[in-house]
Formats: sequence, structure tokens, C-alpha cells
Amino acid sequence: MNLRQEIMRLSVKYRFRQSHALDQYFMADSGTIERIVRYAELKPEDTVLEIGPGPGFLTRELARKAGKVIAVEKDKRLEQLLRTELSEFQNIQFVFEDYLKANLPEYNKVVSNMPFSISASALMKIMKESPELCVLTFQKEFAEKVLAAPGWHEYGPISVITQYYYEGKIAEKVPRGYFHPMPKVDSAVLVLKRKKVPQDQGFEEFIKQVFRHPNKNISSVVQQYYSKEINNNKKVRSLSPLELKGVYNQVS
Repeated sequence: MNLRQEIMRLSVKYRFRQSHALDQYFMADSGTIERIVRYAELKPEDTVLEIGPGPGFLTRELARKAGKVIAVEKDKRLEQLLRTELSEFQNIQFVFEDYLKANLPEYNKVVSNMPFSISASALMKIMKESPELCVLTFQKEFAEKVLAAPGWHEYGPISVITQYYYEGKIAEKVPRGYFHPMPKVDSAVLVLKRKKVPQDQGFEEFIKQVFRHPNKNISSVVQQYYSKEINNNKKVRSLSPLELKGVYNQVS
């Protein structure tokens, strides 16, 4: 039985209908799931966070490799399905809450097929929690925005903040037909590895502030918001994360 058929079987067994409002597009390709787990380089000492486990296909593979899995699912209709179908695993902690509001135990890796509508806010929260490695499936357009280079139109606060803290790459692109039901867009698997830089909340707020005017010169934006003069006539959007950190250090 392939995963698409398994989703349909589970839907009948647990009388569950997927919700478009909750972005419930379930990964239905076992090969992609296997590769996602491989990108995570899991070890028995790892504690892995999964956001939106859905029917538990990825959760099962994570539990086979990691010491512990924290599976956070907003849709409580899936509780019986997940607890029953994954009952053989004693190393899964289920949390039936909204990830954006949940207080979770510590973890060191994140592996998740992300609900599309919370991509930006979930990634920002993940950044604050500083896991060492993230393997995240996003809409392809969003993944490209995260890794956008300085000067690109897509380059913005989430690009700067993510790239300041993490080395990132798109490990593979995932066709929309690999999901059930099929979404309107393709996806991509983004792998992020933490750099050895300390968390800096002030810098994050600075980035959000100056990117209100991405096409202005950084000197005029700094003068406007911080009443300080700097000798830099580059546009905000053209500056790399490290260049922006240098400006922040001048004005803070």
C-alpha cells in the first residue's frame, strides 16, 4: 500500500477529513520522507521537534532514528490517529497545541513538513530557540526567499536573520504531486545548520526596523530611526547580514 492509499485508509478508519484551512497537505512520497530523515543526520542522543505531524509518516521514521521526538499538532482531531498508529514508539511526546503558542521542552533538531500558512512566524520562533540543525519543507518560493541574496527583491528580514544564524541550502525540490491532496505550488526541502554566533534580539529588531525602507540608503534610515550619522550610502536591501550587523554595532 502506498502512502496516498494509506492516507485514504486512515481517513476512513478515523473519520478524518483534511482541512485546507490548516494547510493539511500530507507528504505522500516515501522516498522523499527517507531523504528528509537522512538530511537530519539523526543520532540516538538527538531530540527532534516535528511541527504538524499529520498522519505520522515522517514521525514514525524520526522515532526510529532519534532518541526522542516532540510532535506538535494543532489539530486535535488527529490525536486518536497519532496515538494509536504510533503506539509502538515510547520515545514520542505528543503536544496537541498551536506550535506558535506552545512552551516546549528542549530539543536540538527540527525536522518538519511545515504548514504553509505559518512558515514565516514558525521559522522566526525556531530561530529564537536555536536548534543546531533544521530540515524544513516549505513552499518553494518561501524557501528561496529565506536564502535570497542581498540585492534581490525577495531579500528581506527573514533572509537576513536566518542567514546570520544559519548556513542554508535547498537540498531538493519537491513536486506538488508528492502531496495529498495536491497543493497549487511545488515545495523545497531547506537544510539549515547553526553557525557559532550568539543570539542577538536587538539585532533582529534592528533588521525589522531598517527593512521598513529596503530601497533607501542605510545612512538615511539610521538617521531617521536612531538619530546617528554613518558613512554608508548603500541601500538597505543591498547589504549582507554581516554588513548589517556592522551597522547595528555602530548605532547600538
